Amino acid sequence: MKNKILFFLTISLVAVSLQAQRVVSTTTLVDSAAYFPQMSDDGRWLLYSNTESTVLTLLNLSTGEKTVVADKGYPGFDARMDASGRVYYVAQQRRSNGLLYRSGRCYDPATGRHRQVLKAQHGQVLPVRAGADVVIEGEKKSYRSAKRVAPYAFTRGSWLHIVAQGRPVVCQPAGECAGYLWAQVSPAGDKVLFEAAGRGLYVCDMQGRVLHRLEKCLMPSWFDNDHIVAMGNNGNVQRDMRSGIILLSADGGSRVTLTDEEGCIQPSVTADGRILFTTKSGTVKLMTITLE
Repeated sequence: MKNKILFFLTISLVAVSLQAQRVVSTTTLVDSAAYFPQMSDDGRWLLYSNTESTVLTLLNLSTGEKTVVADKGYPGFDARMDASGRVYYVAQQRRSNGLLYRSGRCYDPATGRHRQVLKAQHGQVLPVRAGADVVIEGEKKSYRSAKRVAPYAFTRGSWLHIVAQGRPVVCQPAGECAGYLWAQVSPAGDKVLFEAAGRGLYVCDMQGRVLHRLEKCLMPSWFDNDHIVAMGNNGNVQRDMRSGIILLSADGGSRVTLTDEEGCIQPSVTADGRILFTTKSGTVKLMTITLE
């Protein structure tokens, strides 16, 4: 009898938690063919790619003016903006020896200037947001947009890299698998989330010790220090028509579906706490929710 009472109390608490989120509004920013959207911290710029990630475009949300940031070397993969709106991206080139070399580049919308910030190298080259700044992590050499940056995390194969105060922690919280993806440090700088392919979403501390293991999902981002936004179907990132945007508590205690329509993908969280996502047709939307 006692166990039954505890069970129903647990279900009731989860139900209250599930009802504590409300979608206030959803606005369309781009009506087609825009994927992997990101918004600048000041809300002025929208960065997005085409389906194949061959063209990286910056949209001025005030004027509607579009600027092609880059259209060579698949720049649409993994591009990141820093707090000032500068765009950091990777361009790749296949050389005569058949190997791919990747360089780190920066575009400043305030000046229209392009520059190379990291010379081409073979292997993974990945832009990562680190607080207000951006780090471009290469397997041989790396670039930081500031001398000192906030804690950040990234993945390489089945390894999680956590960097705080210049001291890296390299670990395997979920063990060996097909690969780790989408690592991100929480806003308070005390936790890291990442997805282990085929196993699910993990939340660990800054030393890589597992705190919580959640469901399988895609493209998770911290909404705040206690909630995570993700794509709620473990299928193809761009073309899974059954997917939707979900909100999870970081301890796994609750789960809320935020989108009614199917095919909502690629969520990210803006600096002012709104949720940016796109649809299977490339319609970019901006959602405002409340946590009550």
